[in-house]
Amino acid sequence: MSRLAIAIAFIAVLAAPAAYAGGWATVTLAPPPVGLEADATWTAQLTVLRHGRTPTDGAAPSITIRGNTGSQTFRAKPAGATGTYVAHVVFPTAGRWDYDVSDGLAATGYGVSQTHTYSPVEIAPGTGGGGRGIPAWAFALGACLLLVVGVTIVTRQRQRRPAPAS
Repeated sequence: MSRLAIAIAFIAVLAAPAAYAGGWATVTLAPPPVGLEADATWTAQLTVLRHGRTPTDGAAPSITIRGNTGSQTFRAKPAGATGTYVAHVVFPTAGRWDYDVSDGLAATGYGVSQTHTYSPVEIAPGTGGGGRGIPAWAFALGACLLLVVGVTIVTRQRQRRPAPAS
């Protein structure tokens, strides 16, 4: 083999790892708390680490949940510290849910986004006060208004009665 062919082969071997060395990220994320109920909000805090080490701003991460009622995606927003993001995730029903995170690395210009899969979670049945229905204070206010209207009607009817003839 000629020296030129050997040199080209040597450069190709050295260049190949460099082509695959950049453009990837990992995501650190604590799982939802044990006992999280349906319709409750999980404030998911995640960190996007370029090359598994460097916290990276400018990413557009999101969390996607998948269950028997379908799937939903929640966008994460920057949380202050470099590379940290927060997503407010709500599991709409009780049961087993899968979830994954798109690291959103493509938005930084450093690489392509990848999806990171996590272990499924079990979501507990909600207590009914999870925030998507009518709040309890609205029922209390309505009951008070009905009571005031009822007392007003009864009082006015008593005032309109004619006095008995003597």
